Amino acid sequence: MSWLQFINKQKSNNDDYVIITVAETKGSTPCNIGQKIIYSGDDNFYGSIGGGNFEFKALMNAKKMLNLASNHIEIVRYPLGASLGQCCGGYVKVMFESFLCRGKSNEEESWINYVNEMAEKSADFVVVTVIDKSLARKINSSKFVYVQSDKDGINLKGINKVDAKELAMKLNLTEINDNLTEPVQLKEKDSVCYESFSYSQQQAVAVFGAGHVSRALMPILTQLPITIHWIDDRKSQFELYDGDKSKINIVCEEMSESVLDLPKNIYCMIITYSHQLDFEICEQIMSRDSFCYLGVIGSKIKGDKFRERLKNKGISDKLVEKLMCPMGVKHKVIKSPVSIAISIATDLINFLENNKQINLI
Repeated sequence: MSWLQFINKQKSNNDDYVIITVAETKGSTPCNIGQKIIYSGDDNFYGSIGGGNFEFKALMNAKKMLNLASNHIEIVRYPLGASLGQCCGGYVKVMFESFLCRGKSNEEESWINYVNEMAEKSADFVVVTVIDKSLARKINSSKFVYVQSDKDGINLKGINKVDAKELAMKLNLTEINDNLTEPVQLKEKDSVCYESFSYSQQQAVAVFGAGHVSRALMPILTQLPITIHWIDDRKSQFELYDGDKSKINIVCEEMSESVLDLPKNIYCMIITYSHQLDFEICEQIMSRDSFCYLGVIGSKIKGDKFRERLKNKGISDKLVEKLMCPMGVKHKVIKSPVSIAISIATDLINFLENNKQINLI
């Protein structure tokens, strides 16, 4: 489940909730910009912003907001020092937004419908939150969605009776088309918060094979800011996976042939039931030469044999040396599907970290 799915659940149950978003960090902090908690009560919340006393204080503030008479937006700065009993030394700015059934209107929650629409299309968009109350009253809205328009570059959804171009000029939206490098940015002394969701910048990952290791891997991958292409020619294998499939593009067709339809610069993990099939997929990926990582489950001996065979097929030494086999850390004792999956996922997480991938839905 994602934070967006959790909000949809609260909405369908007519439950009040508070969105807690890390909007700014400085120094040593236990969280990243863009991390969220959706709080709907003591035992009913989703996500984390780093745990500890800092998170506890944030949850207590969210609890107070649920008891207010109307919806409310505020920014709270938390110094992570002695006052919170933590030794991080930095600070975190957190944005709190309450959505109460008694204060709810179609205008105020229409933005979430547009976010659902954009997420379903895997489109890029920016959620704009107007924190300053006087500005929100002036433009008749505190929350709306900005998407790129082919016609004039501006398309604001979730606002009522406001000229989009005029509003874009007031909020300086023309600067945020493709320039946001952080998932959340505060502007104009915290009067406006821009939160970027860019599916086009997400790393595409292909997992070949839907066996026990891949099924153990999927719950980890679905929590990462990536697009997942899960490929196997056996429909029955996908049916054995009972986890959330909403973030997975399932491809049930001949595996080596599916390579041609994959996005460019893809991160490939090969975990099939056949060494020969593993090799055929490797050959196809290298022949296409549009990948950022190519890993195969197996042993060092298997990797050496694959590299020799690929060179004999005419694949350049430079490309062949990119093949990682075994991928992940090879353990001698603990060899369960879960432990292998964790090892493989760690390589991907390190890759994303080194390439500064951002947090997304």
